[in-house]
Amino acid sequence: MRSLFWMMALMAIQVSVNAQQLEEILQSHFKAAAQEKMGKIETIITHGKNHYPMGGIESSFIIYQARPDKLRIESEFQGSEVIQTYNGEQGWIAAPSMGMAAPKELNKNELKSLLSQAEFENPLWIAAKEGDSLELVETGPDYPAYHIKLTTGSGEMLHFFIDRESHLISSIRTTQVLRGTSTNITTVLKRYKSTRGIPIARQIQTRMNGETVTTIEIEKVEFNQKIDSTLFEKPLVNPSASPSGE
Repeated sequence: MRSLFWMMALMAIQVSVNAQQLEEILQSHFKAAAQEKMGKIETIITHGKNHYPMGGIESSFIIYQARPDKLRIESEFQGSEVIQTYNGEQGWIAAPSMGMAAPKELNKNELKSLLSQAEFENPLWIAAKEGDSLELVETGPDYPAYHIKLTTGSGEMLHFFIDRESHLISSIRTTQVLRGTSTNITTVLKRYKSTRGIPIARQIQTRMNGETVTTIEIEKVEFNQKIDSTLFEKPLVNPSASPSGE
């Protein structure tokens, strides 16, 4: 019984130490990420290009975001325009030049995929505020990043790696079922550069099962620009953009 008591006491101490270390890591990260300044940002306009190495294809895009969770993505793919919008409740996609005569409302999975492409808020900051489970995973002292596991209320798990020197997120890993197959997805964030004192990753790679499928190059970021709220509603289709021109 005495041995059991001391074992439980040591475990409690270790849990307390880990919780304190996790809190220190998070606070260092929020400071490095200029979370206080980010909290004052109401809109973001991001310009960039997406490279698909497998096909040698390049696609330009503009992302409009407004608090709390409104989103519009205008992208060009092989000469065709694609518009995706979310007004906070409903989402749509419009691609008239690709045979989609009218905007289509996104289903639950399509909407989840859309919103995951453009997070307005730092997911670790949201988790810390909303009480989602955050766990510090032990790594060796020579490992270049801290490993934090986030478990959402729905049971989804994301693994964040925070660089020990910059205290910024270097990668995010998760596992998703795509077309019936479990797929390891890693997002690698590189080349941070500050805009109005807020560090933004200028290169974002997405890897599936270790293979790079896309590389995003961020060219320009604008904060707190006025955005017409109608941009987040159901897209208006230009009839002349349809394949038949009708």
